[in-house]
Amino acid sequence: MVASAQGRDYSSYQGVITPAALAGLAFAYTRVSNWTGSAMGTDVNFTRNWAAIKAAGLHRKAYWYFNPMLSPVAQASYFVAKVQAAGLSPGDGLVCDSETLTAGVDAATLTFQRQVKALTGWPVGLIETYSDLNVGKHLVATSREFPTFWVGWPSPTAPVPAQWAPATWKNWTFWQFGETLGVDDDAFNGTAAELDAWVASHLAPPVPVNTPTTVTADGKQTIAEIAAAHGTAPAGILRATAVTDGFYPADVAAWIDTALGASVPPAGAVLRVP
Repeated sequence: MVASAQGRDYSSYQGVITPAALAGLAFAYTRVSNWTGSAMGTDVNFTRNWAAIKAAGLHRKAYWYFNPMLSPVAQASYFVAKVQAAGLSPGDGLVCDSETLTAGVDAATLTFQRQVKALTGWPVGLIETYSDLNVGKHLVATSREFPTFWVGWPSPTAPVPAQWAPATWKNWTFWQFGETLGVDDDAFNGTAAELDAWVASHLAPPVPVNTPTTVTADGKQTIAEIAAAHGTAPAGILRATAVTDGFYPADVAAWIDTALGASVPPAGAVLRVP
C-alpha cells in the first residue's frame, strides 16, 4: 500500500471536507445522491466537497448510490445535472455505486452508465463502477463496456479478478480497503505519478492550432487560383489574412468567393492561407 496513490471517499456522514483532511492524498470521491425513500435528492455537502477537492489539486470523482429498482435513466440524468451544475471538468470521474443485489442489476447499471456517457460524452474509462464482490460478480455486461472498477473490499490484501468472475474487469483500478476515523480509505492501483498518467490517458488531445501558410502574390494568379492550389477557398485566404493582420468584416464569405475570387492580388501582396 505504501507505493499506491491514496484517496478517501466522503458523504454528508463525514461532514464538509477540509484542506487538512485531504493532505497527502492524490484523489477523493464525494457523494452526490441523498435518497429519501424512493425520492432522489442531493447530498448537502456535495457542492462544497466537490469544490474543495479541486481547490486541493486532487483528482476528483463524484458518485451516485444507485437504486436498480428505479429508473436508471432518470437517476443518471439527475446525477449528471447536479455534477454539471457544480462544475464538471476534464479528468473528473463519474461513478455508479451499484451495490444492491436484485434481479436485473447488471442491465440497470449498464443503462445508467450508458446514459451518463450519452449526456456527457465522457471517456468510458472515467465512468467508473463501484461495487463489492458480492454484487460486482453479477455486473458482467457492465464490466465489458465500462472498464474501470472501484471495488469495495475491506482487507489488508487486495482482491483478484477471480473473486469477481464472471465479471470481466481485468483488475481493480481503485480499491476501498479500510477506514480511518469514520472515513473510507481508498487506493489507486499504482503510484501517484501513474494515476496522473492514467487520468491524462483519458483526456482528449489538444486541438492543433491552424497556423496559416504565408504566400506572396506574384501579380498574375487570381485569389481563386491561389486558393485552389492550396485546397481552400478565396474566402478562407482572405479571412486568414484579415484575422492574422487584425481585421475581418463579418458575414461576407459568399461575397468574397464570388466577387473577389476573380481578382488578381498586386505583386508583393502577402496572403495567409489557412
